[in-house]
Amino acid sequence: MDWSMSRTVERQASRMANMMQMVGADPVELVRLRAGEAYAEARTKCLQCCNARECLLWLDANPPSREAPLFCPNFRVFENCKKAG
Repeated sequence: MDWSMSRTVERQASRMANMMQMVGADPVELVRLRAGEAYAEARTKCLQCCNARECLLWLDANPPSREAPLFCPNFRVFENCKKAG
């Protein structure tokens, strides 16, 4: 097993979850969207994303950035899955 690939996938999955939390996206809504296809597409985009450095900087900003993460290829789908309330 290629452990470096496993760690990369784990880190990127964690970034996806963190990004969803920061923008207020509901993971359940994402999974329901298009019978799971939207989630699968978002996961693939995250795994192949070339903006990892920018993503980490945005997520680690203290105080949190008020700017929308327009560099994120999943931002629009996350916006469509905002939590109610």
